[in-house]
Amino acid sequence: MLMTVLLLAFLGILVVMLVTRQHIGRLGSLATLIAAAALALWLIDSGLVPGSKGPLEGDRATTFRDR
Repeated sequence: MLMTVLLLAFLGILVVMLVTRQHIGRLGSLATLIAAAALALWLIDSGLVPGSKGPLEGDRATTFRDR
């Protein structure tokens, strides 16, 4: 749900940037912040952040630290 809201907000900001062509710097910064939050959530959901559990957790090779 949160990922959907973030993606819709991101797309809305991009549309506003293209339509109004004003405050591009501020809107670009806000779009970058929203995109970074969505990326962080996606990485956590995928199990790619250390300490998180996700569907890819068992697919990685074991290392010396895992023993």
